Amino acid sequence: MRRAAFTLVELLVAVALLVVVSVLTFTVFSTVSRAWQRGTELSQDLHHGDFVVEQLIGGLRQARYRDRNDGLSLIDQGNGAAAQDSISWVKEGADLVGEDSPLAKTFHRVKFFIGTDKDTGKRGAVYTAWGDTYLQPDNFNPEDLPPQILSDRVVGFNVRVATNDFENDTLHWLDTWEDKIGAVDNQSNHVPRFVELTLYLKPLDSDLPPIEMKRWVDIPIANAGMK
Repeated sequence: MRRAAFTLVELLVAVALLVVVSVLTFTVFSTVSRAWQRGTELSQDLHHGDFVVEQLIGGLRQARYRDRNDGLSLIDQGNGAAAQDSISWVKEGADLVGEDSPLAKTFHRVKFFIGTDKDTGKRGAVYTAWGDTYLQPDNFNPEDLPPQILSDRVVGFNVRVATNDFENDTLHWLDTWEDKIGAVDNQSNHVPRFVELTLYLKPLDSDLPPIEMKRWVDIPIANAGMK
């Protein structure tokens, strides 16, 4: 009586099928794993961007204007992902400076820009903050303050501001707040109606462009007529 058994050809076919199934399974798993990893990295980047944007929005909406020394200042340094603009204004509240800062309980000026954190050496979205200038010593220079980093995922920052163009009854968009609008000079001594913030985040791959995040901010005291 002959016993049933696999032939060599059948064994080779079975092994080949097992190899094909294993390769396909590994390929699918690897693809899903890479997609999950990239999705996680993108989510983290967007979280960093959202945090920085929300801090900026909160701080700008807390802008205060008592006299010409409290005006907003905007320095234009490029466009697009390479932009390295800086913006400075007087505010109150904890946005940017944090709840534990003594500045959170009084008027203070903040400056937001792309720079390098002194302690960590990381480059990204940073800020400096200081109290009223008249309370500072005579040799005080805000440029000497060490920047505090908010996120090292931000690589570019572009700002535009808008105010009323009374001659043409429309909004007038500016890349620098010192520009002249009609007969109005010294725009840096005022507060604009709107601020357009654009952050550029590090791309997931070096050959990809930075991730762009754009927000519009309305400034309450400007809309109330304090321009």
